[in-house]
Amino acid sequence: MPMSMDIKLFIGLGNPGHHYINTRHNLGFIVLDEIAKNLHLQFKSWDNIADICFYDTSDRKKWFLKPTTFMNLSGSAIMSFAKYYKIKPEEIFVFYDDFSIVLGEYRVRMSGSSGGHNGIKSIIEYLSSEKFPRMKLGIGPLPENNDVSNFVLSKFLKEDKEKINLIKKDAMLFVEETLKAGIDRAISILANKKNIQDE
Repeated sequence: MPMSMDIKLFIGLGNPGHHYINTRHNLGFIVLDEIAKNLHLQFKSWDNIADICFYDTSDRKKWFLKPTTFMNLSGSAIMSFAKYYKIKPEEIFVFYDDFSIVLGEYRVRMSGSSGGHNGIKSIIEYLSSEKFPRMKLGIGPLPENNDVSNFVLSKFLKEDKEKINLIKKDAMLFVEETLKAGIDRAISILANKKNIQDE
């Protein structure tokens, strides 16, 4: 996929409803909510399958979307929206949780398999493509002898707030740079920032 590909749709994954608020599996929602808030955008329902908002740039709209079909059917809502607005898989960027990465860390990938994540698995299935860029947001480590499904649906703790805020900050920086100069520039800035912090 060309690194200069224009991102038209930013997605955060999670489960809808009060029961799932502040759960680890909803970190994609949490991050996208923060990005929308910083851009002074408000979500509204789209076709009863997603919450959406958009940001006007100088040349075109950039969309932000949270599927409300539950995690395992995320791809259904995304496919419907992308088809309606003629958005290609490589023009979609996804924020989602990953328990194999420690909380406060993240990884940006341009494509790849689901890695066992049901939301990503659904997107790949419905779009018939793995070629969409994404940011894997750490929620780990997975405690020993802890069931994965129970862990990802557990609530964040008060002491997790600082690390979540760091993720939000870098995700916002990433989106701002992507909107301003493209995804390749955004990835470069995050990589440089991480290298400086690691020194």
